Amino acid sequence: SLHKKSSSWYFCKNERAHSTSNQGNDYFSGMKTLLLLFCLSLLGACKSQEVLPDNCFKGRLSLKGICNNYVIELIGGTIDLSKVETTWENPSTGKKYTNAFALSNPCALPVSLKEGDEFFFKLDSTQLTAECVTCKAYSPTPRKSLPIVICP
Repeated sequence: SLHKKSSSWYFCKNERAHSTSNQGNDYFSGMKTLLLLFCLSLLGACKSQEVLPDNCFKGRLSLKGICNNYVIELIGGTIDLSKVETTWENPSTGKKYTNAFALSNPCALPVSLKEGDEFFFKLDSTQLTAECVTCKAYSPTPRKSLPIVICP
């Protein structure tokens, strides 16, 4: 009986010693976690800004309507806001678009582009003379339109 108490006490004594060493390990483990989180936050703070090609803007083909009635949203670069609709609502769907414009030269856009695709473009009024086959079906677009050319 005495032996049991003794071994029981011995077991508890080791538990406490083991527990104390775990607390030290937990402390260093917690410090490692904090250091890792700090380093990751620094990496996030150093996120680089996307660099636009020279004289180019970044756009999104937001609506690919019937008969090449395209709606593009400006999502990168600075443009005279009087040339775009700062907010345009599609009367057919009620969906709102920001810094949107219609494409005045639908032949300039590659047919491979799909709704939601992002691309780089320049304003280019010489592209207004480019001809391609389009139809006369109506699809809503913003009142303001711009001629563009895709940046290389």
